[in-house]
Amino acid sequence: MRTALVTGAADGLGKAIAAKLLDLGDRVALLDVNAERLERTRSEFAAQGGQVLARTADVADPAQVEATVRAVTETWGPLEVAVSNAGIAPHQNLLDMAPADWRRVLGVNLDGTFHVATAVARNMVEYGVAGTICCVASGAAFSARLGAGHYCTSKAGVVMLAKCLALEVGREGIRVNAVAPGLIDHGHREGLGEFVPREYVERMRANTPLDRVGTAAHVADAVAYLCSDQAAFVSGDVLMVDGASGAGRYNLPWS
Repeated sequence: MRTALVTGAADGLGKAIAAKLLDLGDRVALLDVNAERLERTRSEFAAQGGQVLARTADVADPAQVEATVRAVTETWGPLEVAVSNAGIAPHQNLLDMAPADWRRVLGVNLDGTFHVATAVARNMVEYGVAGTICCVASGAAFSARLGAGHYCTSKAGVVMLAKCLALEVGREGIRVNAVAPGLIDHGHREGLGEFVPREYVERMRANTPLDRVGTAAHVADAVAYLCSDQAAFVSGDVLMVDGASGAGRYNLPWS
């Protein structure tokens, strides 16, 4: 049984990833900034027999992240798996954006991933654990989007952060990778609303060769693979989970 940490675990992708790791027999520490949603998720997993604990923390605050890593270690021992998933994606044009709005998204998405990944990596090095870290990026890391300059920039940074960290900790036996989801239906998220607007979904589907919307389970399966022994020689890489939407310009005429 491995000890795992998943951030942004109260709902959406984080909850699906945590559920997958629990199904694989891991014990999972759930981290989220929303205490009420997090407790509901913890209770749900515990009722299903999962070995879970919950920590309310803001990944943008390095002290809170460090405290979470210490608490998990004191309870279950050193971390062997970590998934940095917590993120936000407000819609706002760059020219209308205040510096505080820019910093908020970069602070959660990129700084938060830095805080989680480095805190966990230090924990693994300290205890001699050849563990694995997976960072949740996005197809937006490779393709600019209107109204999402801060989000795209943050996710591009997450990809490079994963690659750089993989170089630094590889000789410790620690693997670091990223997944880059495309159009994924995360369902209703309390306080955040439903999935994206229907018009957006249809336009994205039109540019997705597999012609469907992905599910949170698709992303969870990809994360599980990267964190498994089957990916023992995979590090510093990015696994696209996007139905080939990022492979090229799908809708251009061929003749």
